[in-house]
Amino acid sequence: MKYEIDEKIKIRYCDSDYYLRIRSCDASNPVVLFLHGGCGSPDRAQVIKYQSPLAKHFTLIAWDQRGAGLAYSKKEAKNLTLTKELYVEDAHNIVLWAKEKFNKDKIIIVGHSFGSVLGVWLAEKYPEDILAYVGVGQCVDYIRNEDLSYAWTLEKAEELGDKKALKVLQKISPPKNGMYKENHRKSIIKQRAILHKYGGANYSSRKPYWQELLFHELPIMLKEYSVLQIIKYIKGLSYSPNQPVGQTNPDFINKVKRLNTPVYLLLGRHDYNCPVELAVEWYNMLDTPDKKLLFFENSAHSPQWEESEKWNETFISIFQTI
Repeated sequence: MKYEIDEKIKIRYCDSDYYLRIRSCDASNPVVLFLHGGCGSPDRAQVIKYQSPLAKHFTLIAWDQRGAGLAYSKKEAKNLTLTKELYVEDAHNIVLWAKEKFNKDKIIIVGHSFGSVLGVWLAEKYPEDILAYVGVGQCVDYIRNEDLSYAWTLEKAEELGDKKALKVLQKISPPKNGMYKENHRKSIIKQRAILHKYGGANYSSRKPYWQELLFHELPIMLKEYSVLQIIKYIKGLSYSPNQPVGQTNPDFINKVKRLNTPVYLLLGRHDYNCPVELAVEWYNMLDTPDKKLLFFENSAHSPQWEESEKWNETFISIFQTI
């Protein structure tokens, strides 16, 4: 495929620096901004690997959010508090820049995991700039999220007679108010490793978590980041989640009952990283100009990568009809 635009750039907008990855076969295409998860886990490498077929129809923009990936700064990490308000304004700056750059009235937002929280916040505040919001691995409520994720993992461990997993889960004990009682960060990593093994994070691949990271994810990332940039990436992983933005519970079922943009949720049927039942509950009560709920039956938290061909085809079909 021949790309008219295929670049990694740093832009200066509203007195801030932003690191973007852009790919498109035609600069006149509709613009899609991908908001990554974590918070603090940029996915430009995965977007380029799995979503590049969309570049024939869309201009794709992946962005390393403040404090993450190429945007991690040791100096900034010492002096800046990352808040919901700052992240929303950063995201809006990228939207405004993209509108100016590509001469668009509105752009499409795709939010994955934490990015699905940021995407809803953005759509809520600036609907006039957004053609549609697409949620993947949709996060709705951190507290209920953790309760359901832990309970499902424990139930699966009991069902399978997995004594090792049961011992780990019983030791960390159920979360309270979305937090594990002893070293929340380490406990959630342990719980997610078990979740991954049972297919609640990645349904199609259930190799040990460390193997998935080392032998699958790292080679993908090294196509977009140098070794030194990977070191920055790793530092950002522990910085952003501990900031207020990473600890602000979205509570969308109570706080976001209407959005003035179309909303399309493209969800993995087996997602228990962000339990899919919460996304369905929110979707059912959400008032929007248009909405669609679509499931991918062989995926969990990341259908855009687990079933990338089908996900891409679905994405194209949605925007061919609006």
